[in-house]
Amino acid sequence: MEFETTLKTLETLIGQLEKGDQPLEKSLEIYEQGVKAVKDAEKRLQEMQGKIEQLMADGTKKPL
Repeated sequence: MEFETTLKTLETLIGQLEKGDQPLEKSLEIYEQGVKAVKDAEKRLQEMQGKIEQLMADGTKKPL
């Protein structure tokens, strides 16, 4: 899943929780999905940061 898709998923999940009309069990399920999406997003960001650092170390790209 692309990073932007993960962010959209998170926005949707947050919106569902903010409505407050879900039963407790469903809210917990949505929350668990959100935690997984956050972990996925963090992993992708770390991968991207590693790639950027590698590119900068190789001298192939200038710092932004």
